[in-house]
Amino acid sequence: MTVKIPTRFEHILGDDRLSSTPLIVRVPHDMKQFDILRRTTEIQGGGILSFLSGASGCGKTTSVWSASINMSDRFEPVLAVPATVPLREIATWLEGNVPAKTNKSLLILMDGREASDDTVGLRQFMAALNQFLRGRPDVIVCWPTTNDDWKQELISMARMVGGNSLTPTSANVTISGPPKEAWNDVLERLFIQLDQRLEDLGMSAESIAQAISEHETVGDFLGVVRDEIASRVDMVQLAQDLPEILFVVTSTSAVVGEANRLRRAGTMVLKAEELVGYSPRSESGKWWQERNKSPQHHLAYVISLFRAKLVTMTPSSVVYSIAEYGPEDMRTALRDKGISKSPANADTTFQSTDFCKFINGSGVNELTSTIKGKTSDSVLNAYAHIQQLSARRHKVINQAICALAEKNVPAFTASQGTFEVDLGEQDTYADAVISLEERELHLEFHHLSDAHCKAASIAAYIMKKLRVYANHYNITPR
Repeated sequence: MTVKIPTRFEHILGDDRLSSTPLIVRVPHDMKQFDILRRTTEIQGGGILSFLSGASGCGKTTSVWSASINMSDRFEPVLAVPATVPLREIATWLEGNVPAKTNKSLLILMDGREASDDTVGLRQFMAALNQFLRGRPDVIVCWPTTNDDWKQELISMARMVGGNSLTPTSANVTISGPPKEAWNDVLERLFIQLDQRLEDLGMSAESIAQAISEHETVGDFLGVVRDEIASRVDMVQLAQDLPEILFVVTSTSAVVGEANRLRRAGTMVLKAEELVGYSPRSESGKWWQERNKSPQHHLAYVISLFRAKLVTMTPSSVVYSIAEYGPEDMRTALRDKGISKSPANADTTFQSTDFCKFINGSGVNELTSTIKGKTSDSVLNAYAHIQQLSARRHKVINQAICALAEKNVPAFTASQGTFEVDLGEQDTYADAVISLEERELHLEFHHLSDAHCKAASIAAYIMKKLRVYANHYNITPR
């Protein structure tokens, strides 16, 4: 669960986790500059080449996209020239890709081009661009630069070719970017889309405020946050060789809805606030509330370090895994209750679980609490029998479930895994340690009766286990 904070707008556009529009913070001064550019094209009856100046990371590229989003009544969506298009081929690319003229202005972004030693090619490009823009008063070509000498060279060549009409004085624009008081808002918007909070990353509001005060551009600020996250999460995971923990809770069909209260859609990652909120009076709940006073010991941070997730299995999938792979005495008991070995039923019921969807990588993008279908009385009775045995036969039940999981997801190598692994903490064991592709999962199974199938019970169990792991790996003070 690596959290990658984009520091440039191009990174946002290439990240399928993020939607760019909600991340735009409107900067009135910068928006006014683009409105002036639009008025300039209207007055002279031709398109222009504009140079956007400002420190690296101030938001030059972002400002172009912001203009098209915040002034959509005046600007068409941005057309970005790929940085891979050679300088001498840009004019041809524009001819083939610029859409037909409308009553709005079109911003064409020339990003990622800070220097070139191809003077002849540059002059040819300026000449072709001048010809193109004469017939397109709706077009504004935006060229972000950080090197003032390079910008002056471009302006001189543009005016040599097309005079002041190609790049008028008003087209030399300085972008200020969002003020410091808006940077925290930028970060919060990113965190909302990434489904993260400061607590998940072991960071405090004070550390963010300090980072804002110490840097000059929003890009630099986000870079510091990115590096801090890497040091607090990624580096700690690597340095201490922390395992990835997967909690597997089984019960009646209500278990899915109860688990949904405690986890995030898609990732299945546990939600710290909800864990404590559903079981605040449990011993582990009180213990974590005390630790939550420090960002470095916060439950949310511990969840991030262990990449702790919660998946579920419903009665049918558990019952048929025992019918297929359980010990003979348990299989006999199930037959007496009307449940016979059935590979097809075992596969079908397991494949419908979010446990299966998680390990096969298909993911669960939406969490619903609606119980689909009706579980037969014979299955419920069989599950109740298995659950009653779970305290004494925990290992064999888990082995049967994992065997069925491996059959359906071969990358989940249960046959090569180990069960009841001593964690060295108060006679506490990991139920299973199994490899999934290049990851090693520590699985913790919890088999609940219908009466105890509540978010509070699940939360108390998970917090107790996470306490053991946090103590064992010296993440939290005892």
